Order: sequence, then structure tokens, then C-alpha cells
Amino acid sequence: MGWRTFAARPRLRHAAWIAAIVLSSTVVEAAAADDDGGKVVASRGQASLTFDVIDARVEEIPPDKRIGFMDSPERIETTLSQLLLIEQLAQEAITQKLDSDPRLARQIDLVRKRMLGQLRLEQLRAQAVAKVDAKTLARERFLADSAKFAVTELRTARHVLYSVSNRSDAEARQAAADALKRLAAGESLEAIARESTDDVASKSDGGLLRDIAPGRTDSAFDAALFALVAPGDVTSAPIKSQFGYHVIELVSINPGRKQTFEEVEAQLVAEVEAAAVERMVKGHTDQLLSLPLTADEDAVASLRSRYGSPQAVPASAPSRAPGQAGSSN
Repeated sequence: MGWRTFAARPRLRHAAWIAAIVLSSTVVEAAAADDDGGKVVASRGQASLTFDVIDARVEEIPPDKRIGFMDSPERIETTLSQLLLIEQLAQEAITQKLDSDPRLARQIDLVRKRMLGQLRLEQLRAQAVAKVDAKTLARERFLADSAKFAVTELRTARHVLYSVSNRSDAEARQAAADALKRLAAGESLEAIARESTDDVASKSDGGLLRDIAPGRTDSAFDAALFALVAPGDVTSAPIKSQFGYHVIELVSINPGRKQTFEEVEAQLVAEVEAAAVERMVKGHTDQLLSLPLTADEDAVASLRSRYGSPQAVPASAPSRAPGQAGSSN
């Protein structure tokens, strides 16, 4: 069966992949549960891919990204092709007896130790989460500072701006005063803004500014907007900001409120667990780092030239940070 045929049938074969590979908490657990790790999934030439090899590749993807990554026939095709190429090259290397190269054993040992270290860290993280009553601590944190979880009042406004960058201060103020007269005569601020505002960002929307929180705009504009009482209220005089003169209309108010614990529970539990993990991992690694250190000073010093002698740098040459481009002239 060709790649395209395989990719064209995602709901038959690909669905089985997802169920077997990524829906459990870890890829290894899924494969072990189904006991299908040795099953050949694809082959090319003399190279074959089993679920064990594919599981190992998918384990390199962050857990929260695995389902999305594998939920694509195109990415599956690419992944299988790349893994098969690795298998093919590895077989050629074995035929050429490159597997006896001492560098291979050193690299394998280093990778093995890195992975063991990562597994140990994952174990520590899991132990930290298991030891903490995250929900109780999250609730305590919420009760101790519930004001922190208040939703801020948001206001939607409409305004017209006459900038002082393209006219004098007096001209801008007069333009705003004229806009107020037009409002009093029955025109809408929306129509005036579409015609004459200097705020390019809101002009096509009739000067509309949505969901403004206190303190997020120019201080004079902010004070004038939040002094308005009810939707439909308009500032009685031009408001001077750093940008020019405004006329502001309050459109709507989304009142502030206190969130319930249930609304923020997931966030707080995650924060409590993250803090517990950090304490556990840092405490353990600090303990390891505090153990007595001994070193062969001569051997350490020899590392400077062990991998090649650096070229002599002229004493007059200017210093330059690694990777810094440019001429010394």
C-alpha cells in the first residue's frame, strides 16, 4: 500500500494509531496495554517500522502536542518516511561495521544517561504532585486573596478625536466643540467619527473602542470615560489628551464581579502543583549539587586544548562577542 493510499484512509488506520499511541497518558503505557509494540506498521526495502520505534519517536513530542501532531495523515506520512530512512541508513552503517566505532558507544551511553536523568526528574515531579493536596491549597489561596480574582469592569465607548499633530491646539479644541454642537442638534457621534475623526484605528467603526479597562488609556481620557454614569452619556466639554481633543460617549458597561472558586480552580491547582514540583526538583538537585566535588586539576586544564589548539589572536585585535558580525576596521 502506498503512502497516498494510507493517508487517504485516516479514519480507518489513523484512528487506530491515535487510540494506540497518543490517547493514554504516555505512549509507552498505550503500547504496553495493547501489547502490539512489535507489530510492523510500515516497511521500505529491508527496513521495517514497528509501533515500538514509532512510540519512541512520539514520546519526543510534548504530551499536550501529541494528539494534534499525529492527527494529520501528512505528518504521519512524513514521520514514517523519516523513520524508515533512519532505519535504512542504520542498516547500511551496520553492514559497514560502523556500529563498532567507539564513538557510538560513548554517544549511546551519554544519551542513555540523559534519558535516565529525565525519567528521574519526571518521577520526582509525579511524586511532588502526589504528595500535595492541590485542591485544598488552591481553595486556601483563593480565600486568602479573593479580591485578586475579581473581574475588572470594562467599558465600551465611542469617541471622536481631533489631533494636535496636524492642527493647532485651538483648532483641535474648536473642532471638538463643533462636534458637540452637532450632537446637540441630533447627529450621532458614530456618523461624526466616520466623517472627521483623526483616530484611524477606530474611524471605520464609527469611533468605537471596545472593552476598556480602568487605567488602560490616556489618564485624561480614562478619567472622563469612567466619570460617565450611564450608556448614552456624553462628555459635556472637549477632553484634552496627549493625542488631542476628544468627545466621548459611553456605549455600554460590563460591570466588574468576583469570580467563584470553581471558575479559577483549574488555574490555581496548576499553580500549586507547579510550585510543589519546583520545590521538590530544586530541593533534590540542590542536594546533589551540594555534595563534595573533587577534580583532577591537570585533567580539567587539559580540556582547553584537548579538542584542538585555538588560533593565536593578535594582541591588537579588538574583542568581539561570539557570533558578532562586522569588520574590525
